[in-house]
Amino acid sequence: MDVILRNIERLVYSDASEREPIEPMTEWKWNRLYQIARKYGIGPWIAEGIKVYENDFFLQLSPTLRQQLLDLAGEKDAECLAKYELQIKRSQSIIQKFSPQSLHAYASDLVKNIKNIEE
Repeated sequence: MDVILRNIERLVYSDASEREPIEPMTEWKWNRLYQIARKYGIGPWIAEGIKVYENDFFLQLSPTLRQQLLDLAGEKDAECLAKYELQIKRSQSIIQKFSPQSLHAYASDLVKNIKNIEE
């Protein structure tokens, strides 16, 4: 999971008793986080997380982007959060299918098949 998704997870679950610190991100990555929050409708959780992590050292947002994120506040829709979590689980399972071991095995099989065709 990349830094953007890890920070989204931290912001969404900011009400947990043990919070992990926010990881440093560039302005571009914070903008990407904002886009993801809007796309999946998880803005209310992100806005709440921004407020909770207000004093975190690595929550370094421009005033404009901070306001945009806070403007995402509203009524939480559990269905939106569930859809976002499902999408993340799906994308993680796809990534795991293409582990270095599986790619190595695929390449070995490909070489064997090519050799068989050549013979």
